[in-house]
Amino acid sequence: MSLFNPSSSTPNTSHGRIRKGPNKEKLMKTDTNGDFINNLPDEILVNILSKLRIDEAVRCDVLSKRWFGLWKQTSHMEFDVRHMVNPLTKLLQSREARTVPDFNTLGPSINKIGYGFFSRVILLILTHSSILSSCHFRHFKKSLVFGDVETCIDFFLDRKKGIKDLCLECVSEGEEGAEKFVFHENVYTPTFPCGIFENLASLELINYTIECWLPFQECRQLKKLKLKRVYLDNITLSGILENCVVLENFMLLECNGLGRVLIVKSKLKVLQLQALCVGEIDIVTNSLEVLLLDSMICPVKDVRIYAPYLKTFRSYNYSIYARMVAANGENSIAKTHQIFAQCSDLVMGPTTRSIFQNLSTLSIDLDLNNLREAGLLSYVMRLCKHLRAIDIYLPVFRPRITHKSIICSSDILCLMSTFWEKRESCCCISQKLKFVSVRGFRGKEHELKFAKYVITKAIMLKRITIICSDSMTKAETLFSLPRASGNLFINLKLNANNPMDEFAEHQNRMLKW
Repeated sequence: MSLFNPSSSTPNTSHGRIRKGPNKEKLMKTDTNGDFINNLPDEILVNILSKLRIDEAVRCDVLSKRWFGLWKQTSHMEFDVRHMVNPLTKLLQSREARTVPDFNTLGPSINKIGYGFFSRVILLILTHSSILSSCHFRHFKKSLVFGDVETCIDFFLDRKKGIKDLCLECVSEGEEGAEKFVFHENVYTPTFPCGIFENLASLELINYTIECWLPFQECRQLKKLKLKRVYLDNITLSGILENCVVLENFMLLECNGLGRVLIVKSKLKVLQLQALCVGEIDIVTNSLEVLLLDSMICPVKDVRIYAPYLKTFRSYNYSIYARMVAANGENSIAKTHQIFAQCSDLVMGPTTRSIFQNLSTLSIDLDLNNLREAGLLSYVMRLCKHLRAIDIYLPVFRPRITHKSIICSSDILCLMSTFWEKRESCCCISQKLKFVSVRGFRGKEHELKFAKYVITKAIMLKRITIICSDSMTKAETLFSLPRASGNLFINLKLNANNPMDEFAEHQNRMLKW
């Protein structure tokens, strides 16, 4: 862990000769004096160890006396069965005598775990001497056969009362990449005790089958819940949401088994739905501030959202998993402009509480070269009275132009060519809009006209960012336009990313919320 002191290795060339370097003893002494990491306070070193997996943190014991035993004070532990090496004594090797706890004194439920991965986990938990606030478990599916996972987690939560954040992840041996995308119901179902999660503030479950909501009973402290690649039915989801009375952040990602998504929560602030294949979506909440929809496979006519105080709306169609599911099913992925039409008064008639009326941030994938999509964007912008930022992601792959799509009447062609020029300044353009971003810009006619519309109409605009896919030649013509805002900064970038990388980038951005 020590840093090498450059001054000690600089050769001395005086008198035309190169002197021999310092001996080993002097070099080690110099390194010790210059090792600022070892001179850091224990609190910082413990924080560093908290970022590592537990097997890596324990191995730091052998680096120096300075690091010895510090892993026992970490506030976070991450157990990963794929990296827990044998034997355990190598992980816990120390310079002093160590007593292995007698598992017979820990209760009969612990005895059935045996001496595999989870016995090592329990030994590490017993050795840990400080307060734990968070923990991450990764285990193989076969561990669910004999109830090892449930027993270990039950013991862990009972032993470490301070745990508030817990992540449980079931992985397959070998971690086949295809399994991440081709979902199937798990063979083994965990049977967690009733109310086991009641003292947690944050919980993540990844790749499980949940047959009942009883483990979530009396979860009166749970504020953040993430379910990813989880198989559950409508009754289970309803029971979970009903018991999580103070839930503020809910993520339902790539889950299966649901026929309908019904979310009625009075305190929910952030909702993320990704790659769900369902028949209906009903969201009713007055407190929701952030809504993110990614690649929802659902009839658009059956999507109903009531969130009058929504501040941020994000809609994408970049989930590869959803594309694979949609290719094998009857329904297609709901597009952003279709959701616009459904949630505005264009379809449902005049409403007193639109989800757009209090929006401050709008982040969407939308084709500005499509007249219908551009028209719906223009209409939604008129509904947004407080919109300050718009992020538009143009399609990575453009639909192939066929002969039939080229045949248009002269009136339609005229309308397309003058669409943005004839748009009057709405409230958000003339008073509120400050930031605009367009990614995937190729300099097409209607992409340029949208940018011109914003630059010449938005009085309060501070920055417009154009990220070009290939060439910036056409985008550079925007610099010569008259600007409605005297403080406007036009930022042009060239994005040379591979198109397939765009999918992962958009998905990662979504999951960071």
